[in-house]
Amino acid sequence: MDKRVIGIVVTLVSWAIGVIYLLPFLWMIGTSFKPIGEWGLPSLIPESPTLRNYLEVLITGGIYGVRGHFPPIVRYLFNSIVVSLSVAILTSLLGSLTAYGILRYRAGGTFFANWILSLRMIPPVVILYPLVVLTKVLGLYNSLGGLVFVYPVITLPIVTWFMIGAFKSVPRETEEAAMLDGCTPFQVFIMIALPQASIGLATSAIFAFLFSWSEFLIPLLLAPSESAMPLTAFAGYFSNQYGILWGPLSAAAVIISLPVIVVAIGIQKYLVRGLTLGFIR
Repeated sequence: MDKRVIGIVVTLVSWAIGVIYLLPFLWMIGTSFKPIGEWGLPSLIPESPTLRNYLEVLITGGIYGVRGHFPPIVRYLFNSIVVSLSVAILTSLLGSLTAYGILRYRAGGTFFANWILSLRMIPPVVILYPLVVLTKVLGLYNSLGGLVFVYPVITLPIVTWFMIGAFKSVPRETEEAAMLDGCTPFQVFIMIALPQASIGLATSAIFAFLFSWSEFLIPLLLAPSESAMPLTAFAGYFSNQYGILWGPLSAAAVIISLPVIVVAIGIQKYLVRGLTLGFIR
C-alpha cells in the first residue's frame, strides 16, 4: 500500500480517536451554557445558550430548591491556587535538593533512590487515614497548611526522579570549575546546576501543580470546611440525593479544566523534553 494512503488512514483514525476522547469534554462545555430546562436533553449544542451557570458559579451563587444551593466558587478557587502554587514551589525545591544529593554525593546509595521511587507506587488512598491522624496531631487538619504538608508526600518521589534526570544532563565539569573558583557546594547547586536544569525544574513544578490542582479525594477528607476546601472538592457538592445541578457543575468543571489546558498547550514541547532529560544525551 502506498505510504501516502497509509498516512491518510492513520491521520483519519487518529482524528476519530481524538474526537471520541474529546466528546465528553465538549458535551461538558455545551451543558455549561444550557438553561435548566435543557440539562437533560441529548444535544451537544444548547438551543438557548445562556451564561447564567457561569454567573451563578462565579458571582451570585445559585438556589435550586430541594435540588440544592451553592455559594460562589471564588473562595474555593483561591484556595486551589494558593495550595497548588505552594506545593509546586515546595516540592520542586525539596525534590531538587534530594535529587542533587543522590546524584552528586550518592546520598543513601542506590537503595535510597529506588526506595524514594517505590513510594510513588503506593496508592494515596492507602495512606489517607494515617495522614488524617497526622494532620490532626500537628494541628494542620482542615487547613490550607495541611494540604500543603500532605501533597508533597505524593508528588515528591516522582519529582525527585524528574530532577535526577535533569541533573544528569548538567556537565559535571562546569560544577568542578565553579568549585575551583571558590564556590561552596550550595552555591554550585544554586548558581550552576539548578539554572542548567531549569527545564526539568519547570517540568517538576508543573507536575506538582497539576496534581494539587486536580486532586479530589485527599482534600475531601483533609479539608472539609469552607475555609480550606479547594475547588475540586467543592465541585462534588453540586450533586446530592435530590439530583445533580448539571449546568453549574459543568461550568465549574470548565473553570477547573482551563488552567490544566492552558498549561498543557503552553509547555507541551518543554514537558516532553523535561521528561526525557537524562535518557537522551
